[in-house]
Amino acid sequence: MLKFVNFLFFASIGLLFNLQTLKATEIQRIVSLAPSLTQNLYYLDAEDKLVGCTSFCNATSGAEIVASAIKVNIEKVVVLKPDLVIATTITDIETLEMLKKMGLNVVVYPKADSFEEICQQFTDLAKIIGKEQVATKIIDNSTKTLEQLKKKIPLGKKRKVFLQIGASPIYTVFPGTFMDEYITKAEAVNIASDLTRGAITRESVIIRNPDIIFIVTMGVAGEEEKKTWQNIKELEAAKNNKIFIIDSNKACLPTPVTFVETLDTMIHLMHP
Repeated sequence: MLKFVNFLFFASIGLLFNLQTLKATEIQRIVSLAPSLTQNLYYLDAEDKLVGCTSFCNATSGAEIVASAIKVNIEKVVVLKPDLVIATTITDIETLEMLKKMGLNVVVYPKADSFEEICQQFTDLAKIIGKEQVATKIIDNSTKTLEQLKKKIPLGKKRKVFLQIGASPIYTVFPGTFMDEYITKAEAVNIASDLTRGAITRESVIIRNPDIIFIVTMGVAGEEEKKTWQNIKELEAAKNNKIFIIDSNKACLPTPVTFVETLDTMIHLMHP
């Protein structure tokens, strides 16, 4: 049902294109406007097709930088003559409409809110570019790894977890997001489970008193946040030395592989 609703939404604004007339073998030049999609191309062994990406993409194929996190240089994209442009809803509608008017094939993926949706989008992209077998193998391996990780989680009282993804102001993850699933799949409790948005105060975190704190890497800011939490001695996480920094290049990237890698890291830190 969710997939159908997303289809209706994108179809209504003219951003979802029917690529049935474009064969996978005809897709030799791809522009990616999202780091997660760029990473997926690498996992699918399709990095040789990548000709353009954002400045935040971890691309080593020599692809042209055509966008920042949000702003897209439409002229650069057009000059590259891509057979396919892939994007997420982070890219503004006006830009995507302009690319459409330029005659480009564009596929827009909605925000993935779960591991299941991450895998579905990965599979969809693989089908478009003719990499179904590669995708199937990766998803099978990722799913098996998830099952193995579950067995490593000891039975008992569930730990309360605070996952911080921003500072000044402080932001956290809330239900209905793929990052919340890191916590639930680790058989823990998200202290922000009652929230509907990410903003949270330091005082609120202290009151909720998490057993474990995970801070997504934010460079110097991340280290400063860790020190701040460590100095609040009434926190259970500080008392038990359970405050950790994890890599944003993996934790914030919705791909099947990075999801499992991040969960693996968190479970091992929670249950050494």
